[in-house]
Amino acid sequence: MNISIIGAGNMGSSIARALAKAEHKVSIYDIVREKAEKTQEGFASISVLESIASASGSDVVLLAVKPQVLPSLYNELRDVETGLWISIAAGVPLSVLEDHLGTGKVIRFMPNMAAAYGKAVTAIASGSGASAKDRESALLVASTFGSAYVLPESQFSAFTAVSGSGIAYMLDFLHGLAMAGVNEGIPYTEALNIVRDTLESAVALQKETGKNPIELETMVCSAGGTTIAGMKALEDNGFSSALYAAVHAAAKRSQELEAQAAGK
Repeated sequence: MNISIIGAGNMGSSIARALAKAEHKVSIYDIVREKAEKTQEGFASISVLESIASASGSDVVLLAVKPQVLPSLYNELRDVETGLWISIAAGVPLSVLEDHLGTGKVIRFMPNMAAAYGKAVTAIASGSGASAKDRESALLVASTFGSAYVLPESQFSAFTAVSGSGIAYMLDFLHGLAMAGVNEGIPYTEALNIVRDTLESAVALQKETGKNPIELETMVCSAGGTTIAGMKALEDNGFSSALYAAVHAAAKRSQELEAQAAGK
């Protein structure tokens, strides 16, 4: 596919490079030309656009600008001719994008920050005029930088709370468990490496077996053993409740931001 990307920030650049590695023809524009040129370095299949208007004729135009910047670009974007729009602007609903772009051929992405490493988790929702072929194209784009899940837009706030924001909870978990290891006598760097590898082993175990985490958890918990003692301490100190509260708070804030973007 011939794909143009508007915005050469961290996400835009990461997606551009992932698409180039997957042998798509990529063009990128940024108001700060040096950012686009830096993205281009080392990739013969990435070209730098002189203007937003130069994106006309692309199979897909992907909007990778901050949501607060997007309104200032709508007048220019509306004149761009493309088969499909994809937006990764957080908190900007499909209805707003369709209204300002003047078309229903819009797909909304909600990726997390791991796109640079090909491990992003992306939610996908399609606009009112998007065809089955458009959705296939969108899945193909998203799969170049990680895994993708097709969801109704009504579930985007929940997705943001468990994945987009959830990656931060997991990083905090890594640090917290490593610090607990430090408290028990293991140096921080070594403790962090142990925790990281343990998390990867837990994910691999669940992914390979396909079993419910609870089933695997009970296999580790011997009667009267060390693991059940630790599990009880987690529950006594509100581990599950804290997760529910974090996800609810993030989802609520996401809903508030979407309402603001929609002018409600």
